Amino acid sequence: MALNKIRVLIVEDTLVGQGLLKGLLAEDPRFEVIGIVENGRQAIDFIAINKPDVVSMDIYMPVMDGVEATTIIMQQTPVPIAIVSSFYNTSEVQMSFKILEAGALTILPRPYGPGHSQFAITARNYRNTLKMLSEIKVSALKVRTKSRYNGSVAAYLPSQTIISDDKTFSRGSKSENYEIIAIGASAGGPQAIHAILKDIPESLGVPLMLVQHIDKNFAEGYCDWLNSVSNIPIHIARNNETMLPGHGYLPPGDNHLGLMRQGAIGLSKNPPEKGLRPAVSFLFRDILTFYGNKAVAILLSGMGADGATELKKLRDAGALTIAQDSETSLVHGMPGEAIRLGGAAKVQSPEEIVIEITRLFTI
Repeated sequence: MALNKIRVLIVEDTLVGQGLLKGLLAEDPRFEVIGIVENGRQAIDFIAINKPDVVSMDIYMPVMDGVEATTIIMQQTPVPIAIVSSFYNTSEVQMSFKILEAGALTILPRPYGPGHSQFAITARNYRNTLKMLSEIKVSALKVRTKSRYNGSVAAYLPSQTIISDDKTFSRGSKSENYEIIAIGASAGGPQAIHAILKDIPESLGVPLMLVQHIDKNFAEGYCDWLNSVSNIPIHIARNNETMLPGHGYLPPGDNHLGLMRQGAIGLSKNPPEKGLRPAVSFLFRDILTFYGNKAVAILLSGMGADGATELKKLRDAGALTIAQDSETSLVHGMPGEAIRLGGAAKVQSPEEIVIEITRLFTI
């Protein structure tokens, strides 16, 4: 039986880069490079006609860069896109996160060339990432404007979006006394997190812990990018650090984020969970142990099922659990699995989630 090959478009403006990436994929029989283009405008036209399974996207290109191209692609003809970035180039890393916000699924380091000590590792990571992304069904990004809520988050309080009859969370009530917010996200997560953090109240009265699946080389760049859009300060967490209300915490690269005790960060090099470190499941288990029904746990866009089972356990313990809705999720794997398991007390868009947080936690 003939192998159904993964059809790849390479978007890269340099001949050296084109040759390297094409050569890496040519060594693997799973892939077929169906096109190489040198700018974003060409990528848009090629994808509309040829519909590749996955796209390897450069950042800085003539005519149209990766940000504008990804934005248009994900609105018109959505396809899984991987950003290939030089993690040692600060400006390129910052641009990479703008492309993630535009709808790319992941960011990974540009593979090294033959002869480099890390060539084999980075080549394998590049190929495995493209294979994984090629299996994901992505949704078109919806362009949202403030007019949906009459220009103000405070102007809109959603009707209850409870999806069960065994819990009620009354609108406007502050009787819940929740003490922590924990958020987990993967592919598509940066868009949702951006939407939440840009409108989250500056007077947030509790700490926020955040796990985003991202290559270890980009953790600090991701933190910097979040701080450029967030209403509250976001930090790379330190082990045994006491968390402050109104502050957000991310794990350093290749570390699980958890708790030493209530209110104190616990970082861990425990083995990856289903290939993931950090894992949302690790964070949610510690949230369950140390906060139980005093927690708000949120699962956003992402592939796979990381955190879904743990969200159900948190809900069973009385925590307020929220899953991102399918309409606004670029990839509805993680939140969708949580909903299937009955782990989500509420199913909401990022805009509705930030309204929920404002209702609960504004001092």
